[in-house]
Amino acid sequence: MLLRTRVNRRWAVPVIALLGVLGVGAIPPLFQSAGASTPDLPALTPAELLAKVRTAQVTSLSGTVTLTSKLGLPSLGSLGGRSLNSVTDLLAGQHSAQVWIDGADHVRIATAAPMAETNWIRNGNDVWSYDSTTLRVTHTTLAADTTPSTPRAEPVPDPAHETPVEFANQLLDQVTPSTVVSVDTAQYVAGQPVYELSLAPHSADSTVQDVAIAVDAATGLPLEVKIVARSTGQTALAFGFTKISFDQPAASTFAFTPPPGSTLREAANIATFINPPTRNHVRPNRSAAPGTAVPTPGAAGVAPETTTSSLDNITTMGSDWGTIAVLAAGSVPQQLTSLMAGSPQVTAGALTGRMLSTPLISVLFLDDGRVALGAVTPAALQDAVAKLG
Repeated sequence: MLLRTRVNRRWAVPVIALLGVLGVGAIPPLFQSAGASTPDLPALTPAELLAKVRTAQVTSLSGTVTLTSKLGLPSLGSLGGRSLNSVTDLLAGQHSAQVWIDGADHVRIATAAPMAETNWIRNGNDVWSYDSTTLRVTHTTLAADTTPSTPRAEPVPDPAHETPVEFANQLLDQVTPSTVVSVDTAQYVAGQPVYELSLAPHSADSTVQDVAIAVDAATGLPLEVKIVARSTGQTALAFGFTKISFDQPAASTFAFTPPPGSTLREAANIATFINPPTRNHVRPNRSAAPGTAVPTPGAAGVAPETTTSSLDNITTMGSDWGTIAVLAAGSVPQQLTSLMAGSPQVTAGALTGRMLSTPLISVLFLDDGRVALGAVTPAALQDAVAKLG
């Protein structure tokens, strides 16, 4: 995400935080006045609030998550290609999803559009995706010892020598050279009292004015992230819960059987599940009925697949708020390529390309096929790309 420090993965987006949280002790008392426009919460320092997030323990929840993007872009689905629930289409407008979580190995996310629905489901070691528009089902089986996790780059606190707050202060010492960190006025998010953790970059090259992270006062769970663009002073990107329950979802929520008429593709592993090869191995599912067993990769008639992750095609340069991602040629969806056709031609050292500038993100499509982007001004992006040669 934008804050490339050792603490950014805990703060980046609510859904990632939900999958990564591990344990909280007692829930602190909340002192909320009836009918108050803002909750009356005990004051916390940034270090205390960070410690609260790091010690959060939420294993089960359900709710509605909404992504609102105001980047000044058209709906990219209108430019051709797949328009329903495409990744590029999330760059414009408002999109909602229903989320159910019961531990790390039971997760369901469902997005909806008029007359259509897309589901991603993990039920134990089975992982499914289903698109009702194409009637396409993809399935893979995780290894028995597979647990979705992000490698930890930050140090782990030593309870014998430091408290969670002392440890948080050490992390903040690493953040503050590039970032102003503060706790703003408490608010409500999804009906829950929350603390507002504010992150503001020092760099004048950053397009970000500040990032506000709403932390649930009772559980320490991040419920919302808002990014305000420096050029407009308005929220350019908001992602968070509009409705949430911490009750355990029913086990049946995570059960899935491919519906009759759907086409099933078996992926050999999670890499090919996420990034399928050009040639898919599929089979019709015309006779499927509730309770019907689905063959796993390697079964008769189901060919395994292999592919290379698209993440291998991304490199980064710079640091903190000035981090820039460079994508290899051929890595960009066709919708974005079409969008760039009317963008102005620019130079970056010996390189040439077309620049797309939004209140939050600058994107430079180089004529050699590479793409560079970051939450920096167009001039800063050009200066950085000039060093690529």
